[in-house]
Amino acid sequence: MTAPGVRVRAAFEGPVHHVYVHVPFCRAKCDYCDFASTAVGDAPDGALLKRFVEGVAAEWERERATHDVRRLHTLYLGGGTPSLLGPERLERMLELFRPFLTPGAEITVEANPEDVDEAFAAWAAAAPVAGGAGAGRGLRVSLGAQSFSPELREGLGRRAQADPAEAFRRLRDAGASNLSLDLMFGIPGQTAVDLEEDIAVVRALRPDHVSWYELGVASGTPLAARLEAPFVAREPAGTAASPPEGSTPLEPPGEDARADMYRRIVQALSRAGYDWYEVSNFAVPGRKARHNLAYWRAPPYLGLGPGAVSTIGGRRWTNVPDPATWAAALAAGARPPRDVEDLDEATRARERLLLAARCGARVSLAELAAILDVGAVGPLAAAGLVSLHSGTIRVTRKGRYVAGAVCVRLFRD
Repeated sequence: MTAPGVRVRAAFEGPVHHVYVHVPFCRAKCDYCDFASTAVGDAPDGALLKRFVEGVAAEWERERATHDVRRLHTLYLGGGTPSLLGPERLERMLELFRPFLTPGAEITVEANPEDVDEAFAAWAAAAPVAGGAGAGRGLRVSLGAQSFSPELREGLGRRAQADPAEAFRRLRDAGASNLSLDLMFGIPGQTAVDLEEDIAVVRALRPDHVSWYELGVASGTPLAARLEAPFVAREPAGTAASPPEGSTPLEPPGEDARADMYRRIVQALSRAGYDWYEVSNFAVPGRKARHNLAYWRAPPYLGLGPGAVSTIGGRRWTNVPDPATWAAALAAGARPPRDVEDLDEATRARERLLLAARCGARVSLAELAAILDVGAVGPLAAAGLVSLHSGTIRVTRKGRYVAGAVCVRLFRD
């Protein structure tokens, strides 16, 4: 119980210091993707991209005033494919936020290898985060690799096959000093040997940060359909074909194989000097993703753009995902249509535990009173999966391997 007069901080309360901008455009949608994104081809309409940047400016002014946003600690441009906008549009967009960025603010831009030409690399290396004296902390670029195997990337439905290692080297050679790689494991057809080859490339490239996610196959995606009918051609729609003699259907590695891959990734990157600071994230000293850390600690955050999510106080809203509808509302001086959810005490407490479990952060037991099964705490602590200290609980490094299952055990319902 909480002592009289002592207020426990609930999730998502306080001033807004973190902004996410969702850039919903991709040249082609990958087969595994279920995010809010719109395919625009290899030659996107410049007017469409211009309206998007103008929409972000209008939405930022409206939401900044509504929520009294004064100082930003992090800004994250995600997607979709932010790098598709090109250096000039990205620079115009960053100018909207620079007056509000603290001197040590972190700006992240997601990029796909096919966009990393010499011009993009030069811009990424030179772009300052904030203006004024003491500025110059470099832009953070998160490069989507998925895998260094062309065959595995093709299996994921990646239409563009630019070499991610070459793109990474181009950024580094240009002087980009804060680089992250995004990869996946559990890809259909991936073997232990494939994984070791990806690990070897990562160790050779030596990125500042690595995000290595287990592939989740979302229902309704082309990849899910292909796994259900593995001998049906992907393009065009195709019809069922007789499998080649001796062939096996496409399928992801089994549960035990995926668990082994996960353990191998953690082991290899830890030995290479990376801090496993979150379930799927690794960083060299001083290079943790501060925007993502903020999410896991459950402060309020503001999302801009089609399909973007915001959570402030006890309310969460999601913008309409259609770029045209979103842009038209803002051009007319109106707020974009959005779905709104009011978060009750139990929902906020449950999310607080789930997020904290990902990075081993301590949470006050009093903050979790609405959802915690006290009887489950002792056995989990005895198993070394959680740790108790001074009225707080955290998921241990051992428990992080199965963080979701640990949280389910801790939930009262």
